[in-house]
Amino acid sequence: MTFADDLVDPAEVGMSADRLRFADALMERQFADGRSPMLAAIVARRGQVVFTKTLGDHRPGGPPLTLDSVFPLASNGKPMTAATLLAVAERGLMGLTEPVVTYLPELEVNDNAQVLIHHLLTHTSGWDGPALDAAMVAGLAAGVGDAPPGVDFLSHLFLTTGWAVPRSRPAGELMQYNNFNYTLIGEIIRRATGGTLDAAMREYLFEPVGMVDSAVIVSDELLPRVVERPEGMLYAPGHPDTVLPHFHPLFLGFDDGGGGVHATPVDNFRFLEMIRNGGMVGSHRVLSCDSVRAMTTNQIPDVPAKMEGLELKEASWGYGFGVGGADPIAYFRGGTASRGSLRHAGAGGIGCWVDPTLAITGVYYELVTEEDKFGFAKSSAFDLFEDVVTAAVVD
Repeated sequence: MTFADDLVDPAEVGMSADRLRFADALMERQFADGRSPMLAAIVARRGQVVFTKTLGDHRPGGPPLTLDSVFPLASNGKPMTAATLLAVAERGLMGLTEPVVTYLPELEVNDNAQVLIHHLLTHTSGWDGPALDAAMVAGLAAGVGDAPPGVDFLSHLFLTTGWAVPRSRPAGELMQYNNFNYTLIGEIIRRATGGTLDAAMREYLFEPVGMVDSAVIVSDELLPRVVERPEGMLYAPGHPDTVLPHFHPLFLGFDDGGGGVHATPVDNFRFLEMIRNGGMVGSHRVLSCDSVRAMTTNQIPDVPAKMEGLELKEASWGYGFGVGGADPIAYFRGGTASRGSLRHAGAGGIGCWVDPTLAITGVYYELVTEEDKFGFAKSSAFDLFEDVVTAAVVD
């Protein structure tokens, strides 16, 4: 889908076509300056698409990138994992304020009984990334053994090396962003539904929303649609800081809630529009109003955050989304979007946001070529793009 036939005159929804040309020019500069070999964007206001653009090739040597190219979302898929969990909770298969050990008895060590699913959703469980990373490295060195039938190796590695890792903080005290929280959510979904996370996301989210080109476990049929990064760049083979390239078979089969989702820009846009519309797709309800409210409301008021070298006075986090607070975050978001705007980024250059006040939905995919030591995308123009789009609103 190109949206070419669906584009409306920006003036019809109170936006300036002249100002949106700055967004076009920004992407052209990113591409021409070599800051990214591949970019894609969709912008809508009040559900009407006003801007689309792609630059670069789907893989080295072509064909051209399209809005139907499939990207690994990495952490940008966490809001989708949260939405799937809430859909499972709506059916009474698990509860958000129940202890995690109710569903994952392997965690019945230390003082983990105080950790609720709520704490996983908001990254306030008390587990921190460095301790989990050290345990995983040690587990690899010692040999974790083969994954059991029906479980991919990476999920097996993440879970088996994480079960016994002690938490560094009491639950609810501090937001410490890390993937393990959503890896555990994915495992809870698997156990509650009796199948893979991929199957649950297809049933409860992808199919109802119309996300026809999304997957957690990438099928052979979908594989040719997945983008490939050039050799030697971040998250591609040959880069010194890349342990597992995003096109590696292990990553493509990673049935994980923290970083396993693959989706096109179009499908990500459809998901965000469902959230902006309070859980509705047309006349069909995908999520309840209350579930969407929980996802899009700051669930941890007055709780500070420590994430990837950043310290924030207030984390301002919902179930799956960052809920724009007062603290600025370098590279992560623009400076002019409305307070309370929703967003999430993903390693490698994936970003999206919803500004409920201005009724803007934006998807911005870019393959980053430079990150700082904490993993923030220094080469990305996501923050600039968000500000340019916001500035195009004229009423």
